[in-house]
Order: sequence, then C-alpha cells, then structure tokens
Amino acid sequence: MGTPKNMVTNDLLSDGDRGLWYKVQPYLMALLTSRGIPLLWQGQEFGENYFVPDSGLGRVMMLRPVRWDYFYDEIGRRAVGLVRRLLALRRNGREFRSGAYFFYNEFERYQAQSVLLFSRYENERFSLVALNFGDVERTVPFWFPMSGDYIEQPHDNPDDRRLAVAALAEQQLTIPSNYGRVWSRR
Repeated sequence: MGTPKNMVTNDLLSDGDRGLWYKVQPYLMALLTSRGIPLLWQGQEFGENYFVPDSGLGRVMMLRPVRWDYFYDEIGRRAVGLVRRLLALRRNGREFRSGAYFFYNEFERYQAQSVLLFSRYENERFSLVALNFGDVERTVPFWFPMSGDYIEQPHDNPDDRRLAVAALAEQQLTIPSNYGRVWSRR
C-alpha cells in the first residue's frame, strides 16, 4: 500500500529491532563486572529499543518515556533477568566491588576473535570474565594464575559450571556467541 504522500516519516520516532536484544548481553556483562560503579537508573530501560541518532538535538532533547510493557514481555524479562543475576554476582563477589583488575591484551588470541577477557581479583578471590561480542561461539586458551575449583557464574547450565584448574596450565574456554562467562575461584 505504501506511505501516503502527505505523511512525513521521521527517524526520531522509529524503533530498533528488539529481536536483536541478545546482542546487548556481553555489554551488560561488561558493565556489571568491570571496574567502577555501574550507572543504572531503575533497570526498566534495559527493555527499551528507542532509536537514538548519532548527533543533533534528537539525541538529547527528545522525550523517550519508558514503555513498561517492554519490561514485562519475554525479551524484557530475559534482559532484566540477566541484569539481576549479574547484580547478585557483583553483590556476592568482593572482587567485583573493590578488587583490582587486569585486561588480557592479546589481540591475535582474543580480540581478533571478538573475545574480550579481563580478570577481577582481591587477595585469594579471582574471577575471569570472558565476553564474546561475535555471532559465533569461540573457544580460546587461557592460563589461570591460581589453582582451584572455578564456578561458572551467570547462567544455570549444571553440566559446565565447575572447572578444576591447575595454576598456569592451559585451559580451553568456550564462550557462547553474543554472551559471556564468568569463572570465579572461591
């Protein structure tokens, strides 16, 4: 049928594709496990999909009210559920709130494969955060600095939650696409 001639289309009023919500997961995981204080308003914004222009007044001056129905639909529940699990991980892991950090800057091994690895640690508590920003599952090598049992945190798959590690022995870590894993030594 098409758009009527007298109807004006405006990119400021368009929405993003909520079907691609899963691509936000590694960014949420990075926000809530990295150093510093995560800036969250009330959480309902994680279900939104407003288009925001790269520049201009439409980027900052347009009212974008929260659509509460997005918070409670399937996509909103899954996104907010991930945020809540990550907030619990942060609350229960001292190293995520006040510990030190280290970024593994090995381009060919990690970043070239759309994978980012960093660790958070405090005294004997050590956590490795592995994020995959790509559309393909990746398996990468890693050498944990401390021996022990590491528990995989953010998701609930009991088959691969525990990892027995010897210090500085190479481990092959599999990170799902558009997601991440957090292994914590307790």
